[in-house]
Amino acid sequence: MTTQDKNCRARLHLVDSHRQCQHCQAEKLCLSFGLDQSIGAEMRDLIQERGPYQAGDTIYRQSDPFRSIFSIQSGCVKAETVTVDGRASVVGFFHPGDLAGLDGIGSTSYPTDLIALETTWICEIPYKELLDLCGHAPKLQSRFIERMGMTIQQHEQDWKVLRSDPAEVRVMRFLYQLQERNRRNGSTSPRIKLPMPKQDLASYLSLTPESLSRVLTRMQSDGYILKESQRVLVLQKSLEDELGLPVSRS
Repeated sequence: MTTQDKNCRARLHLVDSHRQCQHCQAEKLCLSFGLDQSIGAEMRDLIQERGPYQAGDTIYRQSDPFRSIFSIQSGCVKAETVTVDGRASVVGFFHPGDLAGLDGIGSTSYPTDLIALETTWICEIPYKELLDLCGHAPKLQSRFIERMGMTIQQHEQDWKVLRSDPAEVRVMRFLYQLQERNRRNGSTSPRIKLPMPKQDLASYLSLTPESLSRVLTRMQSDGYILKESQRVLVLQKSLEDELGLPVSRS
């Protein structure tokens, strides 16, 4: 094993935890959930639980050899890359139940850094072993393909945020997507947690932190949100109506 590979594996295996699955915030989104007992046991043997990662810890770095995909068990992480002029640019956020690292499939390395934004636990799933298991487990294969499709669809929706909409619409669309995620996970609370620092959210939305602050202040003045704390917003009005979107049914 080369020195580079050893360093990579040291980052990937920050802490080897025996944390139990019942503590997971996304158990029903786990690839092993509801599988036949024998296949489920094989899948659980593949999964290596890692954590806790603290805010700022790197799970993998851009150009690290691609070996695994990662299911977010709890917490939140960001995918970040470096632009041609040397600036860090946030290209995505991953929440409990999301699969990260899929953009490394078909390549020899990861195209981004994956960095924890808060205390985070993950499940590392070795990709080659997962494919081997899918070969004789059609239900697992179908679920994995379905999850990849969901991830692609989610990223397409996320990237709509970055088109040429006015700053306020970009922020509203992002909050709407977080609200929809909460609804899919069974939450009816109007509170939206923003685990990412303001500069990361501004980077993702192609705004400056100052512009993002002005938009949030204006949205509060207009009665759309209430800033309950530095990273918690309460939605006061329907964003669907403002964005011209269909009203969601819970």
